[in-house]
Amino acid sequence: MDSFAKSAHKFSIWSLVSPGATPQARAPERVHAPVPISTSGETTPAARVLADHRRRPVGRLVRPSLRPFAGKCTLPNGAKLSCETKRVEPERIEVAYNEGNEADASLTPNTKVGLDLDFFGFVRGTVSTASATGFAMAPDLIYHEMLVAKLAELYTPAGSLDEERSNLDRLMARITLRNPACIYQLIDADTGLYHAKIALLSHKVATLRTAQIQRSGTRLILGRAIAYAGTVVRSFESGFTVEFDELLDELHEHLTFG
Repeated sequence: MDSFAKSAHKFSIWSLVSPGATPQARAPERVHAPVPISTSGETTPAARVLADHRRRPVGRLVRPSLRPFAGKCTLPNGAKLSCETKRVEPERIEVAYNEGNEADASLTPNTKVGLDLDFFGFVRGTVSTASATGFAMAPDLIYHEMLVAKLAELYTPAGSLDEERSNLDRLMARITLRNPACIYQLIDADTGLYHAKIALLSHKVATLRTAQIQRSGTRLILGRAIAYAGTVVRSFESGFTVEFDELLDELHEHLTFG
């Protein structure tokens, strides 16, 4: 055995010389200090922070929205009140009631509530603070990516305030069709055609009325001659809402999806 230990993964130049050759002394290699371990066997807080930083993916930075988005708040007792947002960001949503009453009496920190917001859709979360005029909530983790994507979509590619307002108006526009009848086909399922009526249509979503309810997450193609792929994002008693993979190029009452 050599008089000094070499790391197993290091290439040894002495393997190239003839047997019996004596290696010359060299300066000790600089090695990285091991991750500090406490006496209990756990890594120290500093080491855990460093490890988490290395393995945590870098998230997308998005601008919070201070624009008021109308919505409905579903309280724990089942009551629904109209409200509007004061601030929306992936980790926190602040809303104000539109009705002056004691609606927040049943709201306390850690209470679960649901919000059905224009543009963003349905979001469920936990109340962090509440007052007589509104409350703030932390959205559940499953809505984080959706909120990030919606906020990014809201501000792209708005280069100026006028362009931003135009972009918002385009995304928020809702119309009804002269001929609401439509057909759709499920992706990766049966090949049959289903019939429904489009109650509301925007550049991004379509709300369908039908007795054949499709579950959230279902992939489908809406239309036949001009078809648009999308995903069901919400189901209710009389139909469901589809979010298109791409924004519609045009939006007017003469569009047909039959």
